[in-house]
Amino acid sequence: MKIYFKHYSGAITEYDYLFFDCMAEVGSLEEDEALAEGWLPDDYHLPKHGKKADWYQARQTRIDLIAFEDDRRTKKARKKCKDVTVKEFSANTVDLDILNNIFKKYIEYRNFKNWDLEPLIELEKERKYFLLYYYEDKPVAFTFMRDVGTDSVFSTQFAWDYENSKLYLGKYANLAEIDYCIRREKRYMYLGMGYEETCKYKADYKGFEFWNGEFWSPDVEHYKWLCERDSKIKHTKDLDEIKEHDDKNFFLT
Repeated sequence: MKIYFKHYSGAITEYDYLFFDCMAEVGSLEEDEALAEGWLPDDYHLPKHGKKADWYQARQTRIDLIAFEDDRRTKKARKKCKDVTVKEFSANTVDLDILNNIFKKYIEYRNFKNWDLEPLIELEKERKYFLLYYYEDKPVAFTFMRDVGTDSVFSTQFAWDYENSKLYLGKYANLAEIDYCIRREKRYMYLGMGYEETCKYKADYKGFEFWNGEFWSPDVEHYKWLCERDSKIKHTKDLDEIKEHDDKNFFLT
């Protein structure tokens, strides 16, 4: 595994901070080790070598599927979406027009910056697949997933047209993804980065863990506290205070 850094900016006068991406080129036989150390593939950016996605380091999240079980909240989400059907497609058989139609509405509803979905699909295409969600026989949402390692799945992207917001499809989609992974006897389902309050929901499932930079932690309360703190950061100097606090209270080395 070759690790490299993209150094963008920093400060050393009034306060200390470094702004960079930590990336890696991961070989096929190294993926399980990389996952165990908090890395995930970054399909959103095409690597210069153009063959495989490079991997990135972050506060990653995952669900240990052995520990997962339904509770009151998950049963409620399933009941609300009892009329939703789920169909599975490979990246080679899925209808791109359907995906793009849903994705365009999703981008507009969430007021996100527009970007092209198709390059995300092309890299390592044989490892990627989709769950399409149908309501009243109409495709209304999709989950984009990909295999990682020998026994894991990365849920890369969810999109919903929001034409019927009362469906609460986001929560149900997480459960459909979990069901898919369990049927295929996977050990972990990775959910991507966990930052700011918008990502607190990822900890709502039994078996949740997050990468704290040193180990995979099951501490749900700490994770949610970190997400809340992320959303309170307003100034660069806040980062210096956070670093000092966490180095003293949380990190082991």
